[in-house]
Amino acid sequence: MRRHAVLALALVLALPSVARADGDPASDVLPTQDIFFPYAPPISAQLRTALVRVVKQSAGAGYPLKVAMIESGGDLGSYPQMFNQPQSYANLLASELPTNPHGSIRTRPHLLVVMPVGFGGDNLGAKVDTALEPVKIDPSAQSDGLARAAIAAVARIATANGHPVAVPPEANAKLQASHRSTKRSGGPSVWVFIAPLLFVVVAIVLTGRLVARRSRRQKA
Repeated sequence: MRRHAVLALALVLALPSVARADGDPASDVLPTQDIFFPYAPPISAQLRTALVRVVKQSAGAGYPLKVAMIESGGDLGSYPQMFNQPQSYANLLASELPTNPHGSIRTRPHLLVVMPVGFGGDNLGAKVDTALEPVKIDPSAQSDGLARAAIAAVARIATANGHPVAVPPEANAKLQASHRSTKRSGGPSVWVFIAPLLFVVVAIVLTGRLVARRSRRQKA
């Protein structure tokens, strides 16, 4: 009886960590990687390679950046209400990312968020608005539109902060409107959050039945 009760308790305690794992996907990715890519549609290989390269160039020039591209509410996990609110989401994401060691102090990472309606960010310097002013996002190209804008934005932000990085030619690549359904989808299904709860409920019910059955046998 005690063994089954301990198992049920362990499952209940594990539930919050399972739910948090996909609560905010970018916050899970960016501590160990520099770029969070949208779930769907996938970014073209050419733009993906160019973005990875320019982010590495920026870091090499002395200005490391974290980039989160959010193409739909599905990319926000359990925060879909923050879709197309790039600055609000940037504020949340910045609070979830670990700080960087810088001598005897720790500093916030340079964070850029790209959504179809525009940019958000944290710790990007006083000249960030001027740097991003000429950068346009093409929402009809969906993920590729975000990636192309991010390529230009990374180079321009680094340069504005005194770390020159040339804007790659891919920042001017011709894009085509996506033929994917206009219904925004992608990202974790709602079942990602419901399934762990159902698992725990079933485990507790089964445990209760086993305890009741053992109790009846002992009375017999």
